[in-house]
Amino acid sequence: MNFMLNPHYVTGFVDGEGCFSITISKRRFRVPEVRLKFEIELREDDELILKEIQKTLDCGSIYRLEYERYKKWRPHVKYQVGSFKDIKEKVIPFFKKYPPLAKKRFQFEIFCKVADMMDLKKHITEEGIEEIRSLRKALKHEDSLYALEAHV
Repeated sequence: MNFMLNPHYVTGFVDGEGCFSITISKRRFRVPEVRLKFEIELREDDELILKEIQKTLDCGSIYRLEYERYKKWRPHVKYQVGSFKDIKEKVIPFFKKYPPLAKKRFQFEIFCKVADMMDLKKHITEEGIEEIRSLRKALKHEDSLYALEAHV
């Protein structure tokens, strides 16, 4: 492939395969660290589409993953954007312009709220960490509702 992907295609792809991730590390003697990541993980034979998405967003890295303990699994590749600057300046503006329409919509909204809190340095206060934890909890609850609906 040697062309620019349609941005609506990228959004649809991410709606099905992507993840807007919020992690909070547990550090001793310090305020926990909040990190945002945007990720897509696929089998290695789909690496070309990840490279095209990487070109479209103009940021991020692609990693090869081996799952040796799962003998029947083929290797995977992961596209990941972990730089807060790239998330704020490239990922969020792209998905605000071409927003997810399905299950990733709520995940993206929470992701943006946390990014805004990080811009305001709220993520380094006890109150901010607790608010981010409650947003993550709401996100996990929403994800389990989607999982339940899919199996009903």
